[in-house]
Amino acid sequence: MSVFISVGIVILAMLIMASLQLVPGIFALFSHYAIGKFQRTKASTLALWFILGAEIITVIFFIIAVYLSYILFLNDLDPRNNVLTWIFAGILIALSLASFFFYFRHPHSKDTELFIPRSFAKAFDKRARSAKSPSDAFALGAFSNIPELIFTMPLYIITATEIVYSHAEYFADDFMTILYILISTVPLFVLYHSFRSKRTLADVMHSRIRDKTFHRLCLSFSYLTIAILIICFRIV
Repeated sequence: MSVFISVGIVILAMLIMASLQLVPGIFALFSHYAIGKFQRTKASTLALWFILGAEIITVIFFIIAVYLSYILFLNDLDPRNNVLTWIFAGILIALSLASFFFYFRHPHSKDTELFIPRSFAKAFDKRARSAKSPSDAFALGAFSNIPELIFTMPLYIITATEIVYSHAEYFADDFMTILYILISTVPLFVLYHSFRSKRTLADVMHSRIRDKTFHRLCLSFSYLTIAILIICFRIV
């Protein structure tokens, strides 16, 4: 197994994490409501608490994935065998198709509704509208990640496995772990600075609509490429 393939898989996983749209969408709504209700200083503080909540839950999920990988490693259950390779590849291929056809509720229309049930969307909107304290913002940031676990949990497991099993090959595991965890907050900080620059929710939504096709293609291509890599190199 080449360490470069492992790095490539982790980078593709980072690209997927940075391209997912649910948490940034909720953050945009939350920031819009906060700016409308509070002074900019408080709105900015609440936005940072939201980002912290999103980051902490990412750390928790990643630690769980690393722990599961170590259990496999310590029990000599090498996850990079043929059966698990095909299982993970099948999941990733399914996610590639789902992200292209179903991640956006209406792939070919000019809206950005995502796959989550409308009841979930209304609940998140209500929470974003009513949040007024750091704890509210933190909780909203943390729970915003939950509906997307179907798309992110396989990435956590695969990335953690690559980092754990490549340790002996001097894989830059600490650096890649930190970078992987931080990368999911990059879109949030971009939005944070956009709102601080006095961009409006309408501006953000216009950008999301404009980039919708790119995100669909990026997600689908990245999932499919990881699937091909783990089949060809049997490195899951």
